[in-house]
Amino acid sequence: MASPKKKVAVIGGGFCGIVALAQLKEEGGFELVCFEKTDKPGGTWCYREESMEAVASIMPTTIINHSKEIGALSDFPPPKEFNNYMRHYELYQYIAEYAKSKDVLKYIQYNSEVMEVRRAKDYKETGRWIVTVKNTIYNEVSTDVYDGVCLSVGHINRPKMPHYPGQDLFKGDIIHTHTLKGVEKYREKNVVVVGMGCSGLDAAVETSHVYLSDTRSHVIRRLGPHGYPFDYLLARRWIFLLMDILPYEWTSYLLENVYLDPQFNRDLYAVKPDHHALSKDPVINDHIHSKFSSGSIIQKTDIESFTENGVIFKGDTEVTEADVVIMATGYTWKFPFLEEGIIVKEGDKINLYKLMFPPHLEHATLAVLGFVLPFGPGFPIGELQCRWAAQVLARKCKLPSEKRNGRRYQ
Repeated sequence: MASPKKKVAVIGGGFCGIVALAQLKEEGGFELVCFEKTDKPGGTWCYREESMEAVASIMPTTIINHSKEIGALSDFPPPKEFNNYMRHYELYQYIAEYAKSKDVLKYIQYNSEVMEVRRAKDYKETGRWIVTVKNTIYNEVSTDVYDGVCLSVGHINRPKMPHYPGQDLFKGDIIHTHTLKGVEKYREKNVVVVGMGCSGLDAAVETSHVYLSDTRSHVIRRLGPHGYPFDYLLARRWIFLLMDILPYEWTSYLLENVYLDPQFNRDLYAVKPDHHALSKDPVINDHIHSKFSSGSIIQKTDIESFTENGVIFKGDTEVTEADVVIMATGYTWKFPFLEEGIIVKEGDKINLYKLMFPPHLEHATLAVLGFVLPFGPGFPIGELQCRWAAQVLARKCKLPSEKRNGRRYQ
């Protein structure tokens, strides 16, 4: 007699949610359901004109930061006719076609907001979870018990908004890149962009008169020598062998002085990174260098305070007039529906074994997927996480005991 199928809830129908469904289906023995808060799959890469609370968002001009082959799924290569660096709608199409090929869209319940995930009363014996879901169309709430839960809600859906002295006095607009859907209305206005991440530079290069508050990042163009994608040229075994053999400072020096500096004189434009190029994920942008040289973007220091009609930068005595301030200040992570104490924060990091499993739980029946920012494309890592989670939930793979993995928290 066949054993009953295990019920698994996948929370989030984005990239990792879809790949998790595919991997769980391939393992077999699972009764699957995926709860997606919106009305479409795709997560971050499903462009919407409107912004939704706690839902990832992109701009209409967004281009992926890694080349398509480097970030491809292992068994589903991107179409040859797609751009080397896919635009957001190409990537969305790629994810949708993958989902169709794996026949997993049938498991997704749309307009389903997860309200609570908590351990069942018999968790210590069974490892099961209670999941409460609200259908946002019919306002109906349902609760069910699951043998496993995969959290694939991402980490770029809750904007981090700093506050400066005098900010409440400012009469212009203050927005986060999370809600920025186009810069046409700001094109001929004075814009201050706070933050030099990928989204910040994307916003900066689209406008005409920009003051960039933060010039402490290394910027890399998408194309490398001879027109090949930079990450394609970098993904060589001998390069990674050198990175393992040589001291960290040497490899950083080689990248910065042999490749980055000849492209752009950082000292000339007062772009002064406060870290080595290999210590953080670099910023990817193809146009920022020419914007600096043409004066379209003026580099500034951090904001000291706001006034009614602008900001005062540190070291300045005069007000820099501004019509809008765009905060490209990143995101904060939060699982408001998850039982308190399941995921523990330690400083700026969350306490997860291999960035996936809460190490203090008795059972490995809850996996966090895609909650990682690697030096390079995240999709291959997300696929491997989904594959591992499926094998753990199928009990084909076991995690080490808490004592053994205690030093391997990430």
